[in-house]
Amino acid sequence: MTAALQFVANDIRLEGIEVDCPLEAAWLNRALADAGVRAEPGKTGRLVGRLSRSDDDVVVRCKVFADVEADCVRCLGPTHFRVTAELSLLLQPAKPTAAHGHKGSARGGRTDESDDEYEFGADEAEVDTFDGERVVLDEFVREAILLEMPNFPLCSEACPGIRPAPVLHERPESPAPVDPRLAPLGQFRKQLGGAVTLDELMAAAAERSAAMGRPVLRQNAHRTSKKKK
Repeated sequence: MTAALQFVANDIRLEGIEVDCPLEAAWLNRALADAGVRAEPGKTGRLVGRLSRSDDDVVVRCKVFADVEADCVRCLGPTHFRVTAELSLLLQPAKPTAAHGHKGSARGGRTDESDDEYEFGADEAEVDTFDGERVVLDEFVREAILLEMPNFPLCSEACPGIRPAPVLHERPESPAPVDPRLAPLGQFRKQLGGAVTLDELMAAAAERSAAMGRPVLRQNAHRTSKKKK
């Protein structure tokens, strides 16, 4: 990632220089993506403070402000955090090794000099290194933001978790359309309160058969009357 928060060491005077740098959303998203943190939509951050010199060392005293968000571990919804972090560092020029002629480790307050290693004490945990020419603060600002983030982000302590999907009530099905050829039966039901006699039923069936062009039921009715005689 291209450094966005860098300063030329020779430009940092003994009396110090003021620092006021924006932390753009694009920078926050790139720097924090691997930790599952991102810039809150429409918001940015800021690095404000002072850089000063102490011989060849650079003293960093700044504050980091950022509006970020992460996913709630229960409901997975976006959870907003307003981060305010302190950045206090003593950066020393990295010393090249005798074998390779390049700077040593820049993390953990440790430098390599020849085959010997010097480890700072716990009271010097904020001591680190820079390459002697540029002071790059991107990684330090990233760590300062992440240290202020909770290990398990929650949108609220009372978050119930993922809610089940709402049940969609089905609309009642519309009644099937009535065959118009059965209309005579419906008329009889209305007239007689739902009761239909055999003769009325036969007459309605005959009328239906006639409408269909097949007077079959009327013939069957005639045969039935002959058998009764």
